[in-house]
Amino acid sequence: MNHKARATIEQFAMLRQGDTVTAAVSGGADSVALLDFLCSVTDLDLHVRACHLNHCLRGEESDRDEQLVRTMCGQYGVPLDVRRVNIKQLAGERGTSLEVTGREERYAFFTELAEKYHSKIATAHTLSDTAETVLLNLSRGTGITGLCGIPPVRGPIIRPLIACSREEIERYCTMHNLCYVTDSTNLSNDYTRNHIRHNIVPLLARINPGALDAIGRLTDLLRLDADYLQQQALAEAGRCAAEGGFSLEKLADLHPAVRSRIISGMLEDHGIERSAERISLIEEIIIGGKRHVLQVGKNWYITARGGILRAECRTRRKSDPLRQVAVRKNGLDGQTIPLGNRKTVTFSVLNCADYEIFENNTDLVLKNAADYDKINSDIFLRSRQAGDKMKPANRGCTKSLKKLFSELALQDRDQLCVAADSEGVVFVENIGVDARVKVDRSTRNVLTFTITQSEDYGGRQA
Repeated sequence: MNHKARATIEQFAMLRQGDTVTAAVSGGADSVALLDFLCSVTDLDLHVRACHLNHCLRGEESDRDEQLVRTMCGQYGVPLDVRRVNIKQLAGERGTSLEVTGREERYAFFTELAEKYHSKIATAHTLSDTAETVLLNLSRGTGITGLCGIPPVRGPIIRPLIACSREEIERYCTMHNLCYVTDSTNLSNDYTRNHIRHNIVPLLARINPGALDAIGRLTDLLRLDADYLQQQALAEAGRCAAEGGFSLEKLADLHPAVRSRIISGMLEDHGIERSAERISLIEEIIIGGKRHVLQVGKNWYITARGGILRAECRTRRKSDPLRQVAVRKNGLDGQTIPLGNRKTVTFSVLNCADYEIFENNTDLVLKNAADYDKINSDIFLRSRQAGDKMKPANRGCTKSLKKLFSELALQDRDQLCVAADSEGVVFVENIGVDARVKVDRSTRNVLTFTITQSEDYGGRQA
């Protein structure tokens, strides 16, 4: 282990003479070995520190881990920073998983210490962790980046043990009489990573006893390829840059592997979440030209205008509620009613025989068509109100509008047009008509609702 760790430090220029390095020590074998190793590197005259984040997830076991780290650092004379965070409570407040919340808190802690002490942060990730990460990403579907595994260096974070297997590290602990603890959650197969560790990796080892080393070589090669492609993407991005964006013509001429990285970088630069689907849709704008606007966030749009691809932020003004309007039933035909917020509703009353409703119209048209004669009074147009409910045609059950809007994930819910008569809801924008007034074979007169709204931007959302 010593030899591999020293070689890794030199290969990736992780540490230099006189550096301050803070080891992240959980109390497990990997992190205990890491701290012991760093303290043994006397020729670099390192200033070694340690840190420990207590997640407060396992009660006395978590406190035991913290105490072991405190004892070890006291014996080594290493300054220690400890933070206790109730990860379960924090995850509940944020609506994130325990794993994601714990990782966010750890790396926030690391960043704080790196700035405070002008320190590198050494984590105890190993070759075994890299193999598990590669297999996990492979099972989910990934590109080159996902197959590169865990990077040896990322900003102030360094991983000196990334070329060492977990077995090599445990042998190091035994040889140096190092005490460590085992997290009980690591023994369960309830977590996907643990399932890979306990079941998949051993199967690979049966096929090839050197499987871990082979995966290590794979990630080394792929990191080189990924680095080259990224350099090419940066160079081409400069060549394609034009008026706050990129030339569509020049982007279209690029190799897809380079173009996708430019798109990914554009999204990242604007704080927009990247995804394979989102990148693919932007590719369609560049290559196909069928779409010119794509919404990629609450206020973010990718636009193609004047031969330039841009990311544009458009903050919409807060909309006023729809104004309530009463419309006489016998005056509906041909009426176009403004509702505010650039939205209008147009009514048409048609003879069913002339309309040939069932033969010539799609379900989408029928969804916005009501039996005129089943409406019992004048129509009121408005936003939703407390207690509104409806039975959408062909859905078979009555639900509150609040629940329907939530189930259908409708946006700007207070801006959706609701039409009601004296008996209740008749029609709701983006849902359709109530079953009480739906068109059937006995219908004589058809009332259609057409909603229009002028928008600054339109297009598919991704």
